[in-house]
Amino acid sequence: MNLGRWWRTIRDIPPRQLAARVQFEIKARSLPHLPLSLRRSLALGNPIPTPPLRQNYLKALELPQLPQHFVPPEATYTFTFLNQSRQLAFPIPWNSPDYPRLWQFNLHYFDWMREVLTRGYQQGQIDAASLSQLKHLIGDWIAANPLCSFDGWHPYTTSLRIVNWTFATRAIPTLAEAEIITSLWFQVNYLHRHKEYFAGGNHLLENLRGLIIGGLNFDCPRAESIVRLALEQLAQQLAIQVLPDGGHYERSPMYHLIVLNLVAETVACLQNAGWSIPETINEPLHRMLQFAETIRLSCGLFPLWNDAAYDIANPLDEIASWVRQLLAQSSTDMTDALHERLLQASGTYQAASIPTQTSVTTSSLLPDSGYYILRNATGIELTFDCAPPCPSELPPHAHADCLTLDLYCKGQPVIVDTGTSEYSSGMIRSYERSTLAHNTVAIANQNQSEIWGSFRVGRKAQPNKVQSGTFQEWQWVSAAHNGYAHPPLKAWHQRWVGLGTKAIVILDRLETALATEYTSRLHFAPGLNLIHQPETQVYTCELETTCLYIQCLGLTADDEVQWLDADTSQSWYALEFGRRYPRGYLQIQGSLLPNGKIFCLVLTLDYRPKMTWTWHNQQGKLQFENREILTWHFQQGNLVVLE
Repeated sequence: MNLGRWWRTIRDIPPRQLAARVQFEIKARSLPHLPLSLRRSLALGNPIPTPPLRQNYLKALELPQLPQHFVPPEATYTFTFLNQSRQLAFPIPWNSPDYPRLWQFNLHYFDWMREVLTRGYQQGQIDAASLSQLKHLIGDWIAANPLCSFDGWHPYTTSLRIVNWTFATRAIPTLAEAEIITSLWFQVNYLHRHKEYFAGGNHLLENLRGLIIGGLNFDCPRAESIVRLALEQLAQQLAIQVLPDGGHYERSPMYHLIVLNLVAETVACLQNAGWSIPETINEPLHRMLQFAETIRLSCGLFPLWNDAAYDIANPLDEIASWVRQLLAQSSTDMTDALHERLLQASGTYQAASIPTQTSVTTSSLLPDSGYYILRNATGIELTFDCAPPCPSELPPHAHADCLTLDLYCKGQPVIVDTGTSEYSSGMIRSYERSTLAHNTVAIANQNQSEIWGSFRVGRKAQPNKVQSGTFQEWQWVSAAHNGYAHPPLKAWHQRWVGLGTKAIVILDRLETALATEYTSRLHFAPGLNLIHQPETQVYTCELETTCLYIQCLGLTADDEVQWLDADTSQSWYALEFGRRYPRGYLQIQGSLLPNGKIFCLVLTLDYRPKMTWTWHNQQGKLQFENREILTWHFQQGNLVVLE
């Protein structure tokens, strides 16, 4: 056991949060082994008998033309989560050591119910087989997962299941049988007493959504008190978790969209039940929507910062569309059928207007989140990450990726980070979180932040010296981080990135107290290949609509530039969980001496770069053949562009 690493991991976690973790682990290990009567008392307190359902709650979700009978259960059911399909015999083995943990969590979420309801809305009816599937699997879950059995009664899985069962029983009233409604009531009471204070972040927000949407389902004073407390806590958490620029503080666009969607669903259900929406919830929701629209790339995707993939949350445009309508703003994008019904329930639905094609050329500067997207009129989008890896007390979704960048050209991904394909501990998870998996610089083959396990981080790299500005036709951002500042390395990395009309400049300055080595990588999208032209020392890459040229400047004889293609690089692009697409990367590797190093990469579109580069006496100059000049110098430790 690495005691130092453990200490650096837990020292940032508040004592109250650590105590909550210990309490949760004790309960998770002890409650399932107690007699049911004692277990119920400890887990639920003294819940009242199942109260009546709230009249007309989410009436707009109700499906017409329901079948009048159920068919027998299938012999097997196929479930596909995280791009992994399993055929499970009925009755379902809900908990198995053969399942990856996240796959098992998905099994307990019942998120697949939303797909069944969506098909029903699209077709105007639900077929008997789908209706019976819902009934049989809900009943089977209740029978196979007694109170406090895990993972079915983990607070997170319970939160999502409460919402999905509530929607399903309101959409299909014949499902609202006594056994199912009683189970729902027990789950609400259980979650009320077992919120994830030990985790916080998006998990706690999911708990609060489940309590509000599930609590509103019942008509009694106890349910109302559960909703009121959850609503107060939701406002408190949004004040903590939503940054001034609207980004979620875990700094993952994927989780930002999840949080945006869950808060919006909560608001829609509150409005349907006749509750007023506090400004402490309404205002952060507006900011989160604006952030989501700001980080949208022209291809409709978002940068894969920290833990992120494209198959977990609904598409960005789809979420933004229905949230805009919920907030009484016009939308030109389609809304999925389930959220159309929620909008109708909230009284805010309006059909989307005719889409208009717009070209986003405005750069996005999000200093509170630490994310920048530089855009220009030629269709270049250059993203730059100078964000803290995570909230100090919440490290699970952090990557060692400070000063990484992405490049898109007219919507085509060109240089992109690795993404996230799984959460299970092991080589894949470790690599995807590592510095070498991102488009930045690793010193001494170490990670900037001390990532380990599946979700832990010890020492955390913090950005500093963040600046941005414009100069003639150039937009630029500059930052450093302290991830290598600890002994014995005492190393430092600062990066300046600039976007011109058809050129990108990346300038890296490295310093160290000890002689060591460095590695800089640019990971290219799958299908792209670089061709080296030895006579000019230029690399070329054919894109869909143009050609990209790359030149490395400021290197010495000890430095090596190498292109490793998809067959040899062992790099991949993970757009979705469970899927990894091989791709190549351009690597610069060499010695790093105590006197430091400065090197420059220039990427140009449509034309071969011809330029001169000099660096002398802490001042550098890059001159293009068209006489365009960029000059830098150091001023009080900052790398400054001279205007």
